[in-house]
Amino acid sequence: MSNNVIDIHMINNKGFIWNSNDWYILRTTHRMLGSLIGTLPSTPRQEDQNGLPCLLLPEEVRLLVENCIARTVEYPSFTSLHTKETAKINPFDTSPNVMIHLDEICSNIIEVPLPEFMNNLERIRYKVFKDLWSKGFYLTCGMKFGGDFLVYEGDPLAYHAKYIVNCRDLDKQIMVSRSRVSSITNKKMVLAKDDGNSIMYLIYHLDDTSQNNNKINYSF
Repeated sequence: MSNNVIDIHMINNKGFIWNSNDWYILRTTHRMLGSLIGTLPSTPRQEDQNGLPCLLLPEEVRLLVENCIARTVEYPSFTSLHTKETAKINPFDTSPNVMIHLDEICSNIIEVPLPEFMNNLERIRYKVFKDLWSKGFYLTCGMKFGGDFLVYEGDPLAYHAKYIVNCRDLDKQIMVSRSRVSSITNKKMVLAKDDGNSIMYLIYHLDDTSQNNNKINYSF
């Protein structure tokens, strides 16, 4: 970390946080949650709780960099190590003669630019994420519930998600199925639309008697 700017480690255009202090600052100060995907060193043989690294959403990475909170960096590839040397390493041998000193390998940090938008959906997702984040919400990935984002009114450790936000057009059949998911999980299904100047939100209510969706304009 340099000048209090957090380093986001980029691998295959995905952003990771490896430092626990950085992760804590992002969560408590900037409402950036990401997803913990690593195992806990003390209990590696369980799946109930995860630890570092933290995988950030592409929208989180872009927003952090644009607000000068973080920068995207890469480290020299481990493939630069000589294969003859690495072949001799016994993973159970911790003697200094065979240990790889990670601090030395990762000392030359290379700052890299943000990945470009691949399509219009990615642009809309970012605009929606930025708009909701600027309004004080917490956001996480909504894939588990068939949406783009889950939106919380407070920290997810203390609050349940209130909205499932979709950033793409949906046909009638998919709309009905996702409305049922949101209804069963006690959430509101929201469709975000970009009108060119701002984001408009449509909230859908499933009418069980008519099998139709009733939509109303909604403002966060």
